Amino acid sequence: MNYQECLETVKELNEKFRYYKSIESLFEYDQWSSLPEEGTAYRQQTAAFIGDQKNALYQGDKAREAAKYLSGVKLNEIEDEIERGLIRTFRFRYRNAVHTPEETLRSYNLIKADCMKAWNQARAAQDYGIFMPWLKKAFDLKKEIALAIDPDAPAFDTLVGMTDEGLSVKEVSEQFDVLKEGIKEILNQTKAKGSTGAEEIPDIPDSDPDQMAAFGQRLARELGYRPERGGFNDRVVHGFTSFMGPRDARVSAYKSGSYNLIFTCLHEAGHAMYSCSSSDRVAEAGMWGGIEGGFHEANARFFENMVGHSHAYWEYYYPQLQEEIPLYRQIPIEQFYKLTHRVRPTLRRISSDEVTYSLHAILRFELERDYFAGELKAEDMAEAWNDKYENYLGIRPSNDTEGVLQDMHWAGDYIGYFQSYALGNIYDGQILKAMEKDIPDMEDLLREGKLSPITKWMEDKIWQYGCCYTAGEMVEKLTGSRLDAAPFLEYLRRKYL
Repeated sequence: MNYQECLETVKELNEKFRYYKSIESLFEYDQWSSLPEEGTAYRQQTAAFIGDQKNALYQGDKAREAAKYLSGVKLNEIEDEIERGLIRTFRFRYRNAVHTPEETLRSYNLIKADCMKAWNQARAAQDYGIFMPWLKKAFDLKKEIALAIDPDAPAFDTLVGMTDEGLSVKEVSEQFDVLKEGIKEILNQTKAKGSTGAEEIPDIPDSDPDQMAAFGQRLARELGYRPERGGFNDRVVHGFTSFMGPRDARVSAYKSGSYNLIFTCLHEAGHAMYSCSSSDRVAEAGMWGGIEGGFHEANARFFENMVGHSHAYWEYYYPQLQEEIPLYRQIPIEQFYKLTHRVRPTLRRISSDEVTYSLHAILRFELERDYFAGELKAEDMAEAWNDKYENYLGIRPSNDTEGVLQDMHWAGDYIGYFQSYALGNIYDGQILKAMEKDIPDMEDLLREGKLSPITKWMEDKIWQYGCCYTAGEMVEKLTGSRLDAAPFLEYLRRKYL
């Protein structure tokens, strides 16, 4: 087998892999929004079958021959970025597939729906004890898989690398330490100045959910989320985006009359636009969808925060919000802006402010890290969660639903993922710095509602490449440096101090 034959094999395997991933996305979309309880058992079997088929792609003779030949190829010597990306992801998937025990993977796939069912029951009962045995099963099976893939690396390093390829737990922890210290200083300074924004500002009551959903969805469309590439689903408790194909990404956002729904719509539109905006050549090669993990979160949080939480953005859109939803006609823009920028510790990650948000993700990352290091048991997870909230944010959950059960991630096969949310903020600081250099009048554009130059920059600089690069490679391509928390802290200081 020569290089060209290997490349054709890789392309063929990648095409089939993406088909299976699309099926899994449809299953996930259905499971989180409309799967009936009595359909769970058969869905588990079907999902396990698809997982087996996907994994088996890399177990055959052609894959083995290609892997043997390509192991001697140096990626930095491949000029074509799509070829380089195809070969890099093939090596990554091949390593994971051939070293993952088939029975362990099947066991894990079979418990996924049960995990989600137990999580929902535990939330309703406010009792972590219902979910705890399933969390332990899921974590322990993931650990078994990680150690089989790379017995020489700590399990959590492998799991983090499977979500955020190319990053080590050590590098992430170092930047998180920088981020934690910087956030602590900002919090102390805002408190000293009395500028937290939390002083005596009454919250805005919920308005009509249908009106708020329509407004949030319109703003997502005006960012660039095209109707021909996806729609909105409101039968969920958490917002998420499902990536069905190179030109098909579905946004799910819970139905609510709260203004927070607007930011959820902007966030998920960021995911969807990134997923659907690969160049035609990248899409044809099956490298569409964007870089998984923290960098995908960065693209979503950029539109939620750097755009959607900017004063300039609301100078254009707030009069429209007042026109659409009469409740807001009695609330001046400055009150709304200050309200949506209150720096106030909260128990809920998804509704926390920009300054404290990263702490929610970091403490979850640290809980996972401690569990896989053998320093924390599943039985003690709820208490450890509460202790970290009290230590980092100064507040303590009053029940398990407010605490360890608030996120669906551990029930939904997102183990080793939480670091991505804080990494997204770090990457956003770096992206914003690069964008402001190229678009110095960015604020004026936002003030005039001219969003297309911003989305065009994202498309040209990031989106068109799909997942041809790792996050580290993309950040270096944009900024000349690797992961660096300093620009995001600079953004926070500029905005909040």
